[in-house]
Amino acid sequence: MIALEQNFRSTGHILSAANAVISHDTNRLEKTLYTASGDGEPVDILRHTGSQDEASGIAAEIGRCALEGVPYEDMAVLYRFYHLSRLLEESLLRARIPYELVNDTAFWQRGVVKDALAFLRLTCFPYERQSDEAFRRIVNQPARGIGAKAMATFEQVADEEAISLYEAAERTVQGRTGKAADKLRGFLDVILKSARSDEPSLGERLRVLVEESGYLAMHQAAGEDGRTALENLHELLSLANEFSSVEELFDHAALGSESRDDDSVGRVKLMTIHGSKGLEFGHVFLIGWEDTLFPSRTNIDPAEERRLAYVALTRGRQRVSVSWCEFRRGEQANPSCFIDEIPLQARRDGWGRNLKRRPALQRGTVFNRQAQREAMGF
Repeated sequence: MIALEQNFRSTGHILSAANAVISHDTNRLEKTLYTASGDGEPVDILRHTGSQDEASGIAAEIGRCALEGVPYEDMAVLYRFYHLSRLLEESLLRARIPYELVNDTAFWQRGVVKDALAFLRLTCFPYERQSDEAFRRIVNQPARGIGAKAMATFEQVADEEAISLYEAAERTVQGRTGKAADKLRGFLDVILKSARSDEPSLGERLRVLVEESGYLAMHQAAGEDGRTALENLHELLSLANEFSSVEELFDHAALGSESRDDDSVGRVKLMTIHGSKGLEFGHVFLIGWEDTLFPSRTNIDPAEERRLAYVALTRGRQRVSVSWCEFRRGEQANPSCFIDEIPLQARRDGWGRNLKRRPALQRGTVFNRQAQREAMGF
């Protein structure tokens, strides 16, 4: 057997970290990667108080690197689970940093998020035609036996009477019996109850809607398949509490859903560790390295989690930054065991600052001009 051990991608410190982590995999054939590229910069270890602090800090560092001349497309953020991208997307949007989700759908474009917002929109305008699309989207979520024939009836009544689909459904179901009619009445009652609620918290209003409508239970009953949907719902409920009105929330959702087809500038890549296999970037940010998330509690194969950590570290060419939070979703956490295994000589606490790098303009890159001038010493 001839082991191919020379690595032509990463620097020495990055490989030292990766080798240390994977060395605990007892089923792996012994192999120690080395490079002729020198030690490079140690791996940054970032401790954050919470997930918002983590997302804001990474967005700020990405902006700083861009001012120094690092192309956006040469930076990537990798995470173990899809739901970890939400706060990061928010921070990048606020910082006006272009990004691209790879093999994933933007948070505000995910089906479960659109469903939840449709519930909220319908409760705000049940008797107005502007809520019709929301009604169509969620009237059968979960299934209530509302088929194409019933929907055609609602549409016809709405057109003839110039009323909303919600009101048309109210009129159509009056006096009817049967399971489908009872389920529809229950749905209409939940919407009307929320419409009349004086609950000031948008997050609480959404929570009641998804619970009493059966939408939450539908995903809970899906087991592992519904886990991602539930995580996205949790993220939305937390985010909704940050807005003082539904108009602000809808405007923000519209901004986050805008198409980003302009290829004149590079984009920071956001993706799961699984999706990053075979790729490489100059600077890689690894988020969510807590003992409550990574290694994952839901994976029955701990060796696979270790291999994922190895893959994540070796995606970086020049710099790798690993971050963890003391609290995430109100749950206290400690750094992942993978962080503890990185040798001290290959790591450093906090952001590294390479003073030899000079700020440089990158064609097609969007900058904050004042920040750029300050960074260049003007």
